[in-house]
Amino acid sequence: MLAARAFEPDFLRRLDGLMMQARRTRAPRAGRRIIGRAQGSGIELEDFREYAPGDDLRFLDWNALARLDDLKVRTFRPERQIEITVMVDASASMALPAADDKLGFALTLGAGLAYIAMSENDPVRIAVFSGHGGKARFESTPFFRRRESYGEFHAFFDTVRCGGETRLAAATAHLLGQRRPPGVAIIVSDFLVGPNDYETALGDLLAAHYEVKAVHVMGDRESAVDYPPGSYRVRDCETGVMRDVSFGPREAEACRRRIAAHADALADFCKRRGVMYARAFGASRLDDIVAREFPRLGVIA
Repeated sequence: MLAARAFEPDFLRRLDGLMMQARRTRAPRAGRRIIGRAQGSGIELEDFREYAPGDDLRFLDWNALARLDDLKVRTFRPERQIEITVMVDASASMALPAADDKLGFALTLGAGLAYIAMSENDPVRIAVFSGHGGKARFESTPFFRRRESYGEFHAFFDTVRCGGETRLAAATAHLLGQRRPPGVAIIVSDFLVGPNDYETALGDLLAAHYEVKAVHVMGDRESAVDYPPGSYRVRDCETGVMRDVSFGPREAEACRRRIAAHADALADFCKRRGVMYARAFGASRLDDIVAREFPRLGVIA
């Protein structure tokens, strides 16, 4: 399975030194005298205020004391840790075409982004989602904060199997139903749903003040529409609907146009709504995707 690549030393070395930018909520400015106020953990100087009994002496402004005989305390803008959830699509469509190992590809990308996010010691978890009988399947790891615990994701990957419908909006509703503080949601999916579903899913996360990143995954053969010409009986892997089709060069070109149109519509929606979007078409381009597409998700060196 391609997902094993996510734990190979060579792959991780490529990710070392990378960081993920994220909007961080800062504490409100200090304008009042608060006795014994706890200082934040940030390093950005915010203001000065008069010393009050119980204040931490480590934050005294010794220069002001020496020059003006005035006791003042430095205050800082604390940065809060951000919860990051990487949501990987594990619906039935992620298992096809089998040779593409689209699920393994998606897990590798999701794990790589989790590893990068751990550089700031923010709490990070990986979840998989799909839908069964109108209900959302949402399974996740615990939150891990340090890269030393990254290997804990390996056992979880071994349990993941594809099945069911994509049900993206139901999955994000399940996430929001957990009532956790808003953080970063990274969705790795083939997005083989109608516009209403992904617009609802992404829009609900934005309305809940999440920072949202979307990774659009397709397999090599799938995106190239590389299938022999002929007559096929096709079954929709998520709905079970059967259909007889004839396939040739003209139909292949039509499929490629529909794939491009779907991807462009998704990218346009993300751009309009402030969702960071990256296109990951083909596991054979993994290294190129890390180099060229990850920066679109806020990954910096």
